[in-house]
Amino acid sequence: MRAIAEFVMRGRPHAVGATIISTSLPLLNWLGTAIVGLVILRKGPVEGLMVLMWALMPLGIALYLIGDPSPVIAMLGTAILACVLRVTVSWEITLMIAVLVSALGSLVFELTSTEVLAVIVEWYMEYTRQIAGELQQTGELSFVQAKNTIMGFFAMGQAYAMLAFLILARWWQSQLYNPGGFGKEFHQLRISPHLSTTLVFMMLICFVFSEQLGRWIPLLTVPLVASAVAFVHWVMGSRKLSNNWVFGFYLLLLLLFQVVYPLLASLALMDSWFNLRTRFQSKEV
Repeated sequence: MRAIAEFVMRGRPHAVGATIISTSLPLLNWLGTAIVGLVILRKGPVEGLMVLMWALMPLGIALYLIGDPSPVIAMLGTAILACVLRVTVSWEITLMIAVLVSALGSLVFELTSTEVLAVIVEWYMEYTRQIAGELQQTGELSFVQAKNTIMGFFAMGQAYAMLAFLILARWWQSQLYNPGGFGKEFHQLRISPHLSTTLVFMMLICFVFSEQLGRWIPLLTVPLVASAVAFVHWVMGSRKLSNNWVFGFYLLLLLLFQVVYPLLASLALMDSWFNLRTRFQSKEV
């Protein structure tokens, strides 16, 4: 992966060529998006815009043929987040912008991909009917309820995708120009008490008005869970645990998502309000 970053940073032709090739291949769209993020982080928005314009060409063709704007949304969103991180050098601000960009992206997807969305919603409704039949439960989701659920998780997924691409770009930048810097930067990610309280308040509002705003609850958890993941990495790093622990953590998150995910959100709130890092460090001393 470092070799890719070194190749891209040789100059604009290398960055443009690598981006066009990767975005032209469906399974490598993520690589082109991360390359755009790296160029913006290192060389600034103007140079990044030049690469971005070329990157959008194959994505635009795919959008015209398939009708799915998700790769374009992820590309543009990641570019915006890279600009924000470059200017502010704040992951907290970047996380909040990620929420706003993902919310806007989900609305764009909903308005421009009605046929694709309808197919997904119908499949989801059929899936819930089968589950309800096996559990002998009564009641059925309406089309609007199913669509809101799908769009809520789509927005959350978009946010995590953009952040993953940005993290890869930031790691590349650290590997080339500041070895070890990204690890220290990511380990210190912590949501401020004011922001975490605001997020909880917004989630309560969305819960009360669930029919209109309930879809945004999963998206609002993204900054909290990202902060909790950073805290877990900090704990593993401070204890000098092997990479097997990191692999085990993500495997546990994948297998027991419904249990681990809310625990991570709760951990982030505790870290935000009580600053668990300083408490752990004081105990070590």
